[in-house]
Amino acid sequence: MNEYLNRCIAIIEQSTAGLPDAVLEHRPDHRWSIIDIVEHLQLAYSGTAKGFDRCLEAGAPSAKRFSWAERARKFVVVRIGYFPPGREAPKFILPKGNVDLPTVIARARRDLEWLDGSAIRVGERFGSSAILDHPLLGAFTLDDWLRFHWIHTRHHEKQIRARSGR
Repeated sequence: MNEYLNRCIAIIEQSTAGLPDAVLEHRPDHRWSIIDIVEHLQLAYSGTAKGFDRCLEAGAPSAKRFSWAERARKFVVVRIGYFPPGREAPKFILPKGNVDLPTVIARARRDLEWLDGSAIRVGERFGSSAILDHPLLGAFTLDDWLRFHWIHTRHHEKQIRARSGR
């Protein structure tokens, strides 16, 4: 599996290992629980894999031209690695909140493997061009997407560790 995607599952497994159900399920101040955070990440992985598969089926990337503002935001997140707090997640990756941790970790692993396979095929077919738009940051190349998922997972790892007291 791609190095960035391997890091994603390792972060999830290490940051949640051994936590009691009460900690995993607690929603501080009506915010996401640790399980909700992992589900959100899992949905993000599967969303990108679906997008890659749609590009492969269409035979062309779906990325559009992006603005200078999107280019600047993308640089901050993907190149510098800073994930600004306080942004709302797109609706399609909001957690449903009806799953246990072992199930959502298994789904995350499955979807990271799916994403890895789709990424290999996208890379072979489209190379290093912009492939697919991120809903908030604009056009991403394959490398941008893989690095983004690692940065996004690290961002949420901080929240998991804060909620768990680690």
